[in-house]
Amino acid sequence: MLKIAIDGPSGAGKSSLARAVAKKMGIVYVDTGAMYRTVGLYVAKKGVDPKDAEAVTALLPEISLEIKFENGEQHIYLCGEDVGDSIRTPEMSMYASAVSAIGAVRAFLLDTQRNLAKSNSVIMDGRDIGTVIFPDADVKIFLTASAEARAERRYKELCQKGIETTLEDVLADMRLRDKNDSEREIAPAVAADDAVIFDNSELSFDESISRCIEIIEDTLSKKGKTKKKKKKRSFYMFMHFLVARMFRFTMRIKAHGLENLPLEGGAVICPNHLSMWDVITVGAVTPRQIHFMAKAELFKIPVLSFFLRAMGAKGVDRKSSGTDAIKYLIGEASKGDLVGIFPQGTRRTGENPADTPLKNGAALVAYRAKVAMVPVCIVTKKMKYRFLRRKDIYIGKPIPYSELGFVNGGSEEYAAATEKVFAEVCRLGGFEKTKAASEE
Repeated sequence: MLKIAIDGPSGAGKSSLARAVAKKMGIVYVDTGAMYRTVGLYVAKKGVDPKDAEAVTALLPEISLEIKFENGEQHIYLCGEDVGDSIRTPEMSMYASAVSAIGAVRAFLLDTQRNLAKSNSVIMDGRDIGTVIFPDADVKIFLTASAEARAERRYKELCQKGIETTLEDVLADMRLRDKNDSEREIAPAVAADDAVIFDNSELSFDESISRCIEIIEDTLSKKGKTKKKKKKRSFYMFMHFLVARMFRFTMRIKAHGLENLPLEGGAVICPNHLSMWDVITVGAVTPRQIHFMAKAELFKIPVLSFFLRAMGAKGVDRKSSGTDAIKYLIGEASKGDLVGIFPQGTRRTGENPADTPLKNGAALVAYRAKVAMVPVCIVTKKMKYRFLRRKDIYIGKPIPYSELGFVNGGSEEYAAATEKVFAEVCRLGGFEKTKAASEE
């Protein structure tokens, strides 16, 4: 699991940047600020002074806080109720700031924050993520900007919300908060010794995203966590550059939803299966290498075999258990690569995908590697002349590991996860179960 920590002073844009980078990389964003806001909300409802450490600490045993990821977004449930936007008010910002300075509150949330990283690759922002929460983080970034730049950003935000203030007042408050945050005894806003200092004062938001991803990639590369992967991909990328464009043109392939494909991190790609060329068809439209599991017979076809091997496909004998191939794909996904498995198991040419039986291999790999599953639907347009037949590839949003319903693994959980992702595959292509199938 990948752990990325982003710390920094108020107004540097940590949360917005972390959320955007998480989406680009296909990993989970954990909003720690929202957790403190939620505690603050409970304190406010009880009418307790948030600066009264003893009174706030006494409330903690009453608080039931649960984190869920729905449609890729973090939702916080306070005593069973989704807090929604009720924690996003200026009043809750003040409560959050006050309760976050209480050691008992930080200890109360520590296990929750760490546990999220045990089953997900995460990016987390705050003040002490790299120093206390994840001292062993793979990447530590201390995001900062000049007080003037941060004050101007905050001033614009407040104006958009209709809150009357002046830039001078916002700047004065920012400087006072910087002083308090950096000097307080508990969780001061200071950079970890091994953090990369990132000043985004002069950068636009999009430029900040690009620079942050560069820092992450450079840091991982220096630690030897991406060097092997880049070397392994070199031949594939060379072939992709030379052949993919020609293949897309001659086979009349068009991709939809490429922005949904994770740019970084492991995931299981789950397409429906129409043709023996599907491995290359999907690979031809994706900018990242996908390690597919394909039946061994395909490797006996000279031309097709060459392309399959170039793409990193793994042959599996359908008469065997396929254990070696599964282990191979688990290993690749665990290392941060994309792997591909057809949930239908075999080609279903001419059949409605929604009516076909499914295999659980893709879900098993996702569970063992702790990665997301990405629904992909291949739709072939019927034409009078076969050479004019067009293929559309629809790539859906990744279904995070945390939303696949895994607890202890096992056939029932694998089957449920497979059904969930393949239902999305069918939705992408506009396929529905036939009446006859529904009545069975």
